[in-house]
Amino acid sequence: AVVPEQYKLKVQLNALLAEEKKQALAAKKKERSEQRHALKMRTLKYDKEYAAHQKKLVALRREAKLAGNFFVEPEAKLLFVIRITG
Repeated sequence: AVVPEQYKLKVQLNALLAEEKKQALAAKKKERSEQRHALKMRTLKYDKEYAAHQKKLVALRREAKLAGNFFVEPEAKLLFVIRITG
């Protein structure tokens, strides 16, 4: 059977576009995977930092109790900014 030239070109182009799309999806998937891994590592770092801070506070409370003192909880840092325009 005779196949028209335009049809052959269309099939080739579709195959080429499908391959490009497949490669783009694979690259995007890999990039997303790396990004998620980086986010997970950052989250673990902050969790570790938070846990260390909590342990430090507990240790300070116990130390103050043993010494017969009071432990004053650290307050949140607060900043007031006033913009004066003239």
